[in-house]
Amino acid sequence: MEQIDAKTIVTNGGPGRDYLQAEYVMNIYRGCNHGCIYCYARSNYYEKTDNFDNIRAKKNALQIIRDDLRRKVKPGVVLTGGVSDPYNTYEAEQKLTRNALELINAFEFGVCIITKSVLVTRDTDILQDINSHSPTSVNFSITCADDEMCKKIEPSVSTTTDRFKAMEHLAANDIITGLLIDPVIPYITDTKENVQELVKKAKHHGVRYAYISTLVTMADVQREYFYSKAEKHYPGIAEKYKQKYKNYYRCRSPHSKKLWEAFAETCEKEGLIYDMRAANHLIRGKQKRC
Repeated sequence: MEQIDAKTIVTNGGPGRDYLQAEYVMNIYRGCNHGCIYCYARSNYYEKTDNFDNIRAKKNALQIIRDDLRRKVKPGVVLTGGVSDPYNTYEAEQKLTRNALELINAFEFGVCIITKSVLVTRDTDILQDINSHSPTSVNFSITCADDEMCKKIEPSVSTTTDRFKAMEHLAANDIITGLLIDPVIPYITDTKENVQELVKKAKHHGVRYAYISTLVTMADVQREYFYSKAEKHYPGIAEKYKQKYKNYYRCRSPHSKKLWEAFAETCEKEGLIYDMRAANHLIRGKQKRC
C-alpha cells in the first residue's frame, strides 16, 4: 500500500449540532475503493489526485495519532469516516483503524464512526471498552433499501442487508447506532417508498436515530464520474441533471419536501429519533470526561 506524509491526523473541529457532534476529526486513509458513484470526496476539493480509488495510508499514522491525542488539552469525541471510510478493503489486513481505536480508548476519548462496511463489527470489543467511559456511536451511510440498487450505485461495499445486520449486532452489544440516509440521489433513490423502508428497517435492527439529506453534491471530476457511471444503469440521467441542475453544487431532489415529511412521519411512527440535537444528547448520555 502506498503511504503519504502527514504532520497531524487528529485535528480540531467537527460537524455542528445539526449533524454528528464531535470535537475532533480523524482520517487515517486517503482515497476510497467502495466505488460509490456519487461520492463527494472524489472532487478536487478533497482529493488532489486523479486516482481516488487508490487508497493511501498516512505514514507513521499510529505514532502521529498517539502524539495528537497526547497533546489535546481536553478529551472529546473523535469522528472518523467523514471523508475516507476507515473500513476500506485494506483495513482488514492493515488494522490501522483498529489500532487507532485502541489509542482512543487508552487516552479515554470518545468515538463517532461513519462507515459503509460491516468490517466495523470486528472491533466490537474495543468499541465496548470505549463505550464504558466515553460517548461511542457507529453510523452507517445507507442510501437505498434495495440490495440490487445498492450494487449499482455502491458496487464495492457491503449490501444494505448486511449493513443492517451489522447495526443489529452492534446494538445487541450496547453500541449506539445511527442511520444516515445521505445522500438522497435525485431520480434514483428519491422516492417515499425508499425512505420509509429504510427507516422501518433501521427500527427493526435496533438503530436509535436517523438522519436524511435530500440532496447530492456535484463538483468538477466527481460530476463527470457520476454521469459516466449512472448512465450505465439509468440511461438519460446525465441529461436530466444537466437540464435541472446545470453546474449547481447542491442538487436537491425535486421531491425534497415530500421526502422529508415521509421521513419525519415514519420516524415518529417507528419511534426513531430524527432530531440530531436529540441524537447527540442520546450519544452523550453516557458521557464521562468528554
